[in-house]
Order: sequence, then structure tokens, then C-alpha cells
Amino acid sequence: MKTLSLFPLPVVLFPGTVLPLQIFELRYRRLVKECLADNAPFVLLHARNAAQPDIDFYPIGTSAMIVDWHPLPNQMIGIQVQGIERVRVSDSVPQSDGLLKGDVEPLVAFQYQDQDSASARLSAISAHLQQHSLLSFDASRINIDTADTFSFQLASLLPFSGANQQRLLEIDSPLERLELIATLLEEF
Repeated sequence: MKTLSLFPLPVVLFPGTVLPLQIFELRYRRLVKECLADNAPFVLLHARNAAQPDIDFYPIGTSAMIVDWHPLPNQMIGIQVQGIERVRVSDSVPQSDGLLKGDVEPLVAFQYQDQDSASARLSAISAHLQQHSLLSFDASRINIDTADTFSFQLASLLPFSGANQQRLLEIDSPLERLELIATLLEEF
């Protein structure tokens, strides 16, 4: 278990996806400086309540690395972060400047017991998703090895609510995640 800086925001970051952020609070400018100096990750957590993000956030989030940064006017910093892996946070503690630190453990990657059955299920889900008017992809390029990455990319691109994106992030199985995406897409 590692202790990392926490950044609760009313957004969800998925592993393998990139998110631009504008940093203006002193505590998060410190986070950026420390992460850049140490080449260290931090954890982006989805805040349930945007008015109180430091108090009310989900314990499952995504570790993130800063992949690019640039100064902005008014002493702000523009950064691009890339999601690395899903993590669970426990025991968050505020520092003197309000920056939260927490104990972080990675969530274990999902392993399929029956590869053939999982592949058949993935083919059926992919074929169903490919029929939706919002989507355009080649279902034949999706396999069990790429389903996790594909499901995270898809979840980040579709116009789901923050609560639904959090539900998708918390699902261990890429196939179950894709099935929930298909269910959520029925609303569109």
C-alpha cells in the first residue's frame, strides 16, 4: 500500500484515458510540483458533491500521471493527466494546506476462468454495441486482451452521468462493464 496525494473532482478518469485540467488552488499546485519532481502518480477520485469534494468522494478512483503541463495566466497550471490503474483509497488525511493524502492499493486486474466462454460473450456484446447509432468501431478488433482498455475508452467518450461513469469504473469485469454500457446506451 502506498500513500499518495488525492484529487477529488466531479469527473471520472478511466485507466488509459487522458484528461486536461486547470490547476489554480495552492494545494493542487503543490501536488503538481511534487508529482513532477518525483515522477509520481496521484489519485483522481470522483466527488459525489461538487460543493464538498474533500469530504464526499468515492473510495475507488484512478491513479494518474502528469504527461504534460504548461503555465497559464493568473498563476494557474494547465496539465494533462493519463489514467494508469484503478485503485481503492482508505484513510485519507488532510495536510496543513488542505491537500489530502491517502493510503492507496491497486485493484487486481480481472482474470477470466473460461477464455472461450468469455470470448463468445464479448463477441455478442460487441456486435450489439456496434449496432448503436452513437458508436462506430470494428468489433473484430476487440478481444479478451483488449476488452478492458476498450471498455474504459468507450466509457470515457460516451455522455454518461458522473454517477454512471463511477459505476462503470467500479466494475471489475470488462464484459460486465460493456454490458452496463449497452444498457445505459438504451437511454439514448
